[in-house]
Amino acid sequence: MADPIEYGVALFYGLYETEATTYMVVQSDSFSESLALDVEVAGEVGTVITNHIDDRRMECTLDGVLKQGQETPAIGGTFTYGGATFILKSIEDKGTNKDYRKVTVKGIKYQEIVA
Repeated sequence: MADPIEYGVALFYGLYETEATTYMVVQSDSFSESLALDVEVAGEVGTVITNHIDDRRMECTLDGVLKQGQETPAIGGTFTYGGATFILKSIEDKGTNKDYRKVTVKGIKYQEIVA
């Protein structure tokens, strides 16, 4: 296969990692960050005068296809993807009679917990 040619602005193409897991082929990834603590204090006239935000969290979702002879890991363990380690919170394992087994893995990284 010939090397692709691109013109214009250099952009990030594809996934963060292509061989991140041993049990599935990752086809898509998504990340979201949020703050779990968001406290607002309203003043006498009802407008917000203080906003305290803290407890940053990053969530990662990986979608892919289960490899032959492999099993999904148990929830509660950890996985590393995109340079961060996540606690495995949920796994969805879907199969049909017309397609490969699809797997969705969801994990979370807490600000103060090193997994």
